[in-house]
Amino acid sequence: MNATTLLERGIFGFAIVGVVIGAIVSYIDQDFFRNVYVVEDGFTEWGTVLALGAAFVVCGYRLVTLWGGRPLRFMAMTSLLTVFCLFGAGEELSWGQRIFGFDSPEFFQDYNAQQETGLHNLTIEVDGKEYKLNRIIFGTGLAIAVFIYIVVMTPLYRRNPRFMQLVDSFAVPMPKLYQVLGYLFVISVAELLIDSSKRGEITEFGGSIVFMLNVAFPYNAAIFSRRHTPN
Repeated sequence: MNATTLLERGIFGFAIVGVVIGAIVSYIDQDFFRNVYVVEDGFTEWGTVLALGAAFVVCGYRLVTLWGGRPLRFMAMTSLLTVFCLFGAGEELSWGQRIFGFDSPEFFQDYNAQQETGLHNLTIEVDGKEYKLNRIIFGTGLAIAVFIYIVVMTPLYRRNPRFMQLVDSFAVPMPKLYQVLGYLFVISVAELLIDSSKRGEITEFGGSIVFMLNVAFPYNAAIFSRRHTPN
């Protein structure tokens, strides 16, 4: 169950090397880091998009092939994860705006920090002070969710059979050990060692690739097999 394939090791290695190079470059040449390595539509952004796109395909495939053969809660979570992956990839590309060159609707021109079509860079004003939705939901909120997932759910899943059955019934892909270590490594290096306002791009790059591996090659992969019989 914990075995890793050559494909997993290759993709994981790519993510780790990309994060390490990003950290090194941020110290050696801050200008290159900001304007080349983590630039919009650059290497790291497309790495994030491809990873989330691959996770979307995996989830979509499960949704189609397992439909009718799993409980409602199983399929509901799989559907939610499919939409989440599509949303993440779409947001990262501003829903193709920079590719196809269409103008942002007026709403996004007024409330998006980058004046692009997307929700994660929206700003809201409360009592005359602006808050970025990106930091509130996709920063703090996501960080709390990842903490609970790794620190609370993962060890409990391995130790408590009843909790394991509950999690499996909701189709939650649980991480292998190397994926847990990958999440921790990416967060530690990107958020603690990189002194740049653009360090979040490295977190997204490495984190999305580890997330894709988590979805595609989970510890509990057997529950997604068409031959698996739910308890």
